[in-house]
Amino acid sequence: MNATSLIARKEAGELLLSQRGFAWLMALAAALSAFGLLLVSNTELSLLDNAQVVYAMVGIVTALGGLLALVVGVDAVAGERERGSLIPLLLTPVSRDTILAGKLGGVAIAWAVMYALALPYLWAVGSTGQNLWQGMVVLGLLGSPVVLGFGFLGMALGARLTSARAGLLMGLVTLMLSASPLLIGPSLRQSTIGRGFDAVNPFSAAVNAFDAVIIDSQTILGQWSHIAVAAIWLFLTLWLARSGFRRIAR
Repeated sequence: MNATSLIARKEAGELLLSQRGFAWLMALAAALSAFGLLLVSNTELSLLDNAQVVYAMVGIVTALGGLLALVVGVDAVAGERERGSLIPLLLTPVSRDTILAGKLGGVAIAWAVMYALALPYLWAVGSTGQNLWQGMVVLGLLGSPVVLGFGFLGMALGARLTSARAGLLMGLVTLMLSASPLLIGPSLRQSTIGRGFDAVNPFSAAVNAFDAVIIDSQTILGQWSHIAVAAIWLFLTLWLARSGFRRIAR
């Protein structure tokens, strides 16, 4: 087994086997349960078309996944530095790119666990309606680069800032701004500023693709422009994480 796999397994083990990681997973499950119950039991929300409910749940999963990935990303660098375990890792006879690849793998595993955890909730709220399977697929296709990008951004912030708290705070502000399309209605996003923000915001790209596929029943392959924005976001944050990780002093 190569060094990248070993580091990725270590990162995943801290998420899945440690008390802190278990607490995070339980908190995410509780949040999904609360939102799921809200969507299926509230009188007004229960009158919505089933596709609207699936669309809302997919957006919530993406936001929660971004939060999880951000926390894991910041902790993978800044958290280890504060615990005193990062410098010994950098002193091992392994290249920084190999170490970074392993830590990126840990972020990917965290999202894969989150995605698997969300599928039963999506089934619970949308099994009786249309476009459920399309919603699951587009969540994986568009949600993954957006979520992983926030994990990579967390690693970049953790590498550049002096403390995990500062990195997490800046990352949370970025996540809140990016996820604002979930709170702001489409009509408020039709201004010049709103359209410009949507054009460069990866979260908006994912939300717009969710809307087109789940609600409007458009094809997933027809969302190439949204996929392009999400891919650019992923590669940009990967570059930021790589350049920041290389600058860490031993």
